[in-house]
Amino acid sequence: MTFVPGIVRFGLFETNLATGELRKKGMRVSLQRQPFEVLTMLLEHPGTLVSREQMRERLWPDDVFVDTDHGVNKAINKLRRALDDAGAQPRFIETLARRGYRFIAPVTSVAGASGDGRSASRILCEGRTISLAFGTHVIGRDETASISTDSQTVSRRHARLLLTPEAAVLEDLGSKNGTRVNGAIVRGTTPLSDGDQIQIGALQLVFRTRAYGSTKTAAVASHRARHPHQP
Repeated sequence: MTFVPGIVRFGLFETNLATGELRKKGMRVSLQRQPFEVLTMLLEHPGTLVSREQMRERLWPDDVFVDTDHGVNKAINKLRRALDDAGAQPRFIETLARRGYRFIAPVTSVAGASGDGRSASRILCEGRTISLAFGTHVIGRDETASISTDSQTVSRRHARLLLTPEAAVLEDLGSKNGTRVNGAIVRGTTPLSDGDQIQIGALQLVFRTRAYGSTKTAAVASHRARHPHQP
């Protein structure tokens, strides 16, 4: 089963996958990017094995040379501390020896997808129109990417687009040639609105949506997210 949530609740916790926030009884819990990314992967597939190899591929982009096994262990340990979860008697994250991890607690999606699992969003790319379901979409040269290209200016896993019933968020995955939205380089995550121009290496994309209210409202929210000190 694949679970594609926006806001997800489990136990005393609530997480917003679009904004990268984890809360316990309404109070914000500090969690770094990589442990949160691991949590996202587990919540996308509750009750299903997420392998260590899948985690390594998602956490580290092309040409990053680190001890990835140690990095996965570190991310899991930080996540367990944030969730007050013991490895020996887990309530949330079960270890499957030498294979990976599984989220074992019941999860509830606060905002569900439409009946067919699709949002009203799409990407215009090289003359193609790509319809997008709610969930996570990788953009890159990887043959498993939702939005794939052969352009050598694009990394294997270049960027990631997260669509929920509430928001569209774009994140660069440490690519060589960078990601831009309307000419501005993406650092961290950037919210998207209808008509935004996305540059992935030399690849030009257009994001179109009817899912998040009026274009004007979405554009204002996107501008404020990128320029918090401007009126």
